[in-house]
Amino acid sequence: MIAFAMAIGAALALGLALLRMFAGPTLHDRALAVKTVMIRAVLVCAALATAAGRSDWLDAAFALAFAALVLMVAVMKVFRAGAFQTPLVRSAEEA
Repeated sequence: MIAFAMAIGAALALGLALLRMFAGPTLHDRALAVKTVMIRAVLVCAALATAAGRSDWLDAAFALAFAALVLMVAVMKVFRAGAFQTPLVRSAEEA
């Protein structure tokens, strides 16, 4: 019963994060909202796994958390460098 209540609360927070994702004023705000959405989805999945007593849903929650981590690292690299690939030759300004 408590796990279902937690799943409902996390789903409400997920809805608010989705609203922030679409209404965010800057690109960085939207990227942070995407991370929040992923973490809330992990919480919902883990709460439902606990309530149902199914470990395969918990495995899905761990996979989703790992995917969120990899996604955020990739997005932050694009924000910083402007591309996934680093330049092979440094410019004179960076040296």
